[in-house]
Amino acid sequence: MTGPVALHRAAVKALLAPLLATIQGYPDGQVPDPPQFPYWVLFMGTGTDDETKLCGEPDELTMRFQVTSVGLTDDSAVVVVDKTRALLLGVRPVVAGWSCHPVRKVTDIPLRPDKDVTFPTSNLHPMFAVDTYSFVSRKD
Repeated sequence: MTGPVALHRAAVKALLAPLLATIQGYPDGQVPDPPQFPYWVLFMGTGTDDETKLCGEPDELTMRFQVTSVGLTDDSAVVVVDKTRALLLGVRPVVAGWSCHPVRKVTDIPLRPDKDVTFPTSNLHPMFAVDTYSFVSRKD
């Protein structure tokens, strides 16, 4: 049997899956070296149990996750940001046996260069932005 955390993580990955047809994505938080630009990376938390029924089983879970959008330029990174947000904001993930609230954006980190990576031909760095999201889910 798959537990609630695994089910909720799979639901978030499913929301972003359509983007894989047009923009490289790494839904498991691992980016190969070298990556294919532009791309997005999903980093998932394991959730916070917010309420418990008398039987001791959690019946509410808050899931938090981060999407890092990366491009060769700030404009290409923003394209990734726009596309990931369009698939996430206000959408209710589908998890069997749970009622999920819509995904909301919690924080963002402004566009900035990734100074850990330098392109030898241009001496420039890829640009990245980070958006964090969350949603609450209640057991049916």
